[in-house]
Amino acid sequence: MASPVDALRRLPAALVTLLLSRVEFATLELAEARTRFLRWIVLALLGAVLAMLALIVISALLTVALWPKFGWGTLVALALVYTLLAAWVFRTLAVEHAATPPLLSETLRELASDRDAVFAARPRRDPGDEA
Repeated sequence: MASPVDALRRLPAALVTLLLSRVEFATLELAEARTRFLRWIVLALLGAVLAMLALIVISALLTVALWPKFGWGTLVALALVYTLLAAWVFRTLAVEHAATPPLLSETLRELASDRDAVFAARPRRDPGDEA
């Protein structure tokens, strides 16, 4: 049977092991966040390039087709439509970004639960026991 002294000797090693596992968890969470961020950036750039190409072609087509009848009004209408669509895209991106959890939230929550578990497991002494 292990004595309380043996348990006290193993306590620092157990705490270091727990801390190292939390650090490993944090690095995994950061790697996942980095991968997600890079994926968002690449997809956003690819979408922007493809959208620009499509908009250039469509704008040229509409302008050529409608210039004899509407003139400059065609360009103004296209600029207004593009401005509204850009505002919608930026708004959607802002809402999605606000919905993502804070960085390292899982790790900080686990560290807090570890801290609570360590300090709650400590035996409490009554002031009357010291005499």
